[in-house]
Order: sequence, then structure tokens, then C-alpha cells
Amino acid sequence: MNSSLRAMVENDLPLVLSWRNAEDVRKNMYTSHIITEQEHRSWWDAQQSNPASRLLIFEIAGEPAGVVTFSNYTGEGGTATWAFYSGDRTRRGVGSMMERSALEYAFEKLKVRRLECEVLSFNRAVVNFHVKHGFTIEGVFRLAFKRCDEYFDIYRLSMLADEWTKHVKPALTAMADGQASFVGKELVSELDLSTAAVSAYAAATGDKNPIHSDVDYARAMGFPGRVAHGMLVGTELSRIFSSDFPGPGTIYVSQSMEFKAPLFVDVQAQIKLKVISQIGRRLYVETHVHQDGRLCVTGIAVLMIPKGGVANTTSSAVLGNSE
Repeated sequence: MNSSLRAMVENDLPLVLSWRNAEDVRKNMYTSHIITEQEHRSWWDAQQSNPASRLLIFEIAGEPAGVVTFSNYTGEGGTATWAFYSGDRTRRGVGSMMERSALEYAFEKLKVRRLECEVLSFNRAVVNFHVKHGFTIEGVFRLAFKRCDEYFDIYRLSMLADEWTKHVKPALTAMADGQASFVGKELVSELDLSTAAVSAYAAATGDKNPIHSDVDYARAMGFPGRVAHGMLVGTELSRIFSSDFPGPGTIYVSQSMEFKAPLFVDVQAQIKLKVISQIGRRLYVETHVHQDGRLCVTGIAVLMIPKGGVANTTSSAVLGNSE
């Protein structure tokens, strides 16, 4: 599909204001109130005279479909911060097209050394979206943003020019051509939270917190039963990655893990995995654990598959492709 970026012009302002004031755009931005025409004009005038700013319109087949902005641009070999929002929320794939166009503009036209972006913590889907396209989560500013008397974390992500050139650009090209063999692959596996498994983990790690072994203690702490060790999930993920999916030779590079609800001992639980991106030999995998219909643990794993690929040995797990 023919798409491109061009400089925003004054005639674009009414359309851009309508996009910016759309509820599903505002709710994820730092400025979430309805922007007046006067505010919009002031923003435009300020950005027009700012040499560190670039305001761009994303077009599909010559028709405006979104906005891409760059700020804090320090020149070639320097840094920039970017953001985007779509004006076309009915067509599939617009976000990916905008992200690819923005990366090309940043690294091949602005020639930055480092591209940065920030995402509010309640917009985790966009955090994962950037990771899918090769960004790295490099930090979290804890409770750094306030809205309506509530504080939220800010995720900080970045990409380096070498990463774009050597890994991300070739991988995105392969994805567009349907060559990325792992993207979209999914796996579902049972998580063993039996008394025997929890006891074995406690013995191996030395973590003998009574909340894991003493039901009366757990109930006194406000839980209906014994709570399994949270990092037992990480142990099981390591086993799956090395034996079932992707398979032998896989290196477990990193894992983010957010515990949303406790996992209870002797209650059936499931691990659900989905590969959201493949950048060279690196796989980015969504990791979720569910128990009794609750999402208990969520995160993203980064894996390195061996050169030449892996011999998949999946047996009891269910492996498929969502694409």
C-alpha cells in the first residue's frame, strides 16, 4: 500500500484538531482535555518556529491518515523524541505503517543516533506495539504523571541507529514480505502449581515463606489458600523456551513480569505465549498466565534463537499461528 510522510501545513490544522480531540486519542496523551482552536493555533505557531520540532502528516494513497511528530531533535548524529496518532482507526495495519515510516524518517532523513518515545503505563498495548517494532524498554518513571488525582508510570523506550540498520529494518522488511517464520506463533501450556511443584521450588531456592506452605498462615494474610511463588512462573517459562518453544539452543535474554493477581497452589493455571515480533534472531514473546479466568501474570520475554534455527520439540503444548 502506497504510504508516505509529508510536512504538515496550515490547511491541515482543522483535520488534525479533529483527530487530536477524538476520545480514544486524548485518553492516551499527556494533554487529555478538549483542545480549543486557540490552543491548537498556539501550538502550531510555537512548533513552526522551533528548529527541534518536525510536524508530519502520514498519507495513504495521497489521503491524510495520521500525524507523526518529532521533538527535541538535536541534529544529525543526535537524538529525537517521537509520537504519533492515527486519524484512520477503521483500517487494519495503519499503526504499523506509520511506525515503519517514522523509523525510516528518523534514521534515514533526520539521521539520529538514538530515537526515544514515552508511553503512559495504562496504555500497555502501545508499549508492546513499540517493542514489536524493535524498541527496547529502558526504564520506567514511577508515578511520574498525574491525571485526575491519580498517578501513573511512564514507560521510556528507545532504538539506536545501529539497531535499525542491522536488525530492525531487515526484520520489518521480512515481516512485510511474510518471511518472519515465528511472528504470530502461539503456545498454550499447563502450569504445574501442585503442592509437589511448589515444595520442590521452595527446596531448590530456599524460599520457605509460610504463605506458600501453610494454609492457615495464608488465610490469616487474607488469601483463600496457599500462594505459589511468583518466580516459579519464570522457571516454567525457561523450561518451555528451552525444550518446547522455540526449542533447544534458545537463549533466554530478558523477561518483564507484572504480577496482577496471586496464583494459588493446587489450582489449575495456564501459560499463554505469543510471538509479537522477530528482529533477526531475537524473538519478542508476550507471556501471560491465567488462573480461574483471571490474568495473574503478564510480561514480555526476549529470546535469542540459535543460528540456523531450532528443532521444535513441542509435544504436550498446543502450538499454532494467529496470523
